[in-house]
Amino acid sequence: MSNIFLGGASGMETEQTYSSTCLADFATELADEITGACMIPMNLPSSEVEAIVNRAKKWFYKKYEYSVQENFFVIPKAAFESTYFKASRTINMPAGVYSIFGVHKTNASSISNDVDFQAGSDFNVERMFTANMYGNAGVAGAAEQLEYYIVSQKFFDLARQVLQNPYSFDYNRLNRALRFTGETPTSDIILEVYETIPDCALFQDEMFFRYCSAKIKISLGSKLSIFEFQLPGNITVNGSAIQDMGTSELEGIIEEINMDEGTDWMMHS
Repeated sequence: MSNIFLGGASGMETEQTYSSTCLADFATELADEITGACMIPMNLPSSEVEAIVNRAKKWFYKKYEYSVQENFFVIPKAAFESTYFKASRTINMPAGVYSIFGVHKTNASSISNDVDFQAGSDFNVERMFTANMYGNAGVAGAAEQLEYYIVSQKFFDLARQVLQNPYSFDYNRLNRALRFTGETPTSDIILEVYETIPDCALFQDEMFFRYCSAKIKISLGSKLSIFEFQLPGNITVNGSAIQDMGTSELEGIIEEINMDEGTDWMMHS
């Protein structure tokens, strides 16, 4: 199965570099958190810690907005003329592309509601918005004009969908296969995607660290609860308490993530 090269279209950016040992450094930080900087001789094997981190990454990609970033990719016209595409109608996306939410033609017809802000313009957003604010209608009139502006924006969005005739597609993030289910593209295509951020950047996030730490405590506590033993000095290990601590921390982190949602809608009466 051949992969199609896609070039990023995100503009000129300076690539941030990270240490090649970031996973090992992250595991060391987690070990210090769990063992109290080696005061408590209990921790999970490194292979299981790595497995927990990898599973946590997948959960964060779904739930945590800062674990992915918007980007643009270009599929050249030649890709749709290949033997592989004609047989499968599929483009194989590069690693890191988590989801695709826009497929656009590069030569599509367009409809625009751009407003002229030039001096002397007889109609612009500010004029429409404030037309009644300083008259008899006051703020209520301005609110009505704002509502009208939002409805107009929705209309133009719908008009673009009709006039530009967007491509039908399906994307499976497990095998990174982008399949075109309708019309075959006849020109270069621009994709709007969400791609995962580098692991080393995610490891620096305090929320991710706390999530992995809680998961390790749950796993460690469940294993210690199977056996009963004592540490030197007749100290009894309470595996259930460790597991309960991790569960409580995990619930708090999940609630914090769910509550950290930016408002992108307006409610009015």
